[in-house]
Amino acid sequence: MFTKADKNVTEHRGKLVGGSDVPAILGISKFATQYELALDKTGIKPAEFKGNEYTEYGNALEPQIRDYINALNETYFRPDTLIDRTKGIRSNTDGYDPEAGLILEIKTHGKTLNIKPYVAQMQLYMYQFEVQIGWLALYERPDNFDVEFDPERLKIEVIERDDEYIERILNAIETFWIRCEFLKDRPDMNATEFMAIGQNEVTVLIDKLAVMERDLMQFKALEAEYKDAKQKLYDAMEEYDIKKFETDFMTITRILPTTSETFDSTKFKKEQPDVAAQYMKTSKKKGYVTIKVKEA
Repeated sequence: MFTKADKNVTEHRGKLVGGSDVPAILGISKFATQYELALDKTGIKPAEFKGNEYTEYGNALEPQIRDYINALNETYFRPDTLIDRTKGIRSNTDGYDPEAGLILEIKTHGKTLNIKPYVAQMQLYMYQFEVQIGWLALYERPDNFDVEFDPERLKIEVIERDDEYIERILNAIETFWIRCEFLKDRPDMNATEFMAIGQNEVTVLIDKLAVMERDLMQFKALEAEYKDAKQKLYDAMEEYDIKKFETDFMTITRILPTTSETFDSTKFKKEQPDVAAQYMKTSKKKGYVTIKVKEA
């Protein structure tokens, strides 16, 4: 297991978020809040935790667990690290097998177990290592902290990649770094002020959109009524063979039905997939928000 002394953990610590930081950023960690993590990353109040009997036990068992899993499954898991300085993220995985397309995360635990923080951590790793599956190796510690490996205490959970969850994690990390920049300028701000950064502007925009959304709903209802009235008018003009009708306000003209030819791209792709593939192009799409109005 990587420790605080490892170079890839200590180097640029204040500029990178690691997998173990993700639970704090998402608010699902019992060890630290996002604000406390920010104080550490910015150097305003560095974390003083240097390990305990639980982390030492994990360090002792990790290589034994990894070797056992490799021998049992004919895998080739080895510790690995990937860093993306643009996004400010770092993945120190306990095991990566590129041939199998798998990552391995090893955790030793007590009687009670909550894997939610581990799953969040692994989603970041699966994103950076570009894999679809991760193995979560859970080893229950004995009461006497015996470091001799016992396979009966080991359980493997298969964790699948969740792209929606990954997007949420990446967005949360991006917001975290923005808040850290504000914290550097105002190191005396409290946790409430820190977490409020970005929310005020979002709230204002949401309130504005809520008014627009209500107006749009009314407009859509009027639009449907308008469309129905136009169809009834067309039917009446057709019945009485009226081609044109004028008022002081508008001129109404009945347009006769026509035919047009269109290219059936769906059928073409199905019947000529190789040819269609030659004319496909990749276009970038801007990010956007979706809004769903709740039923009263």
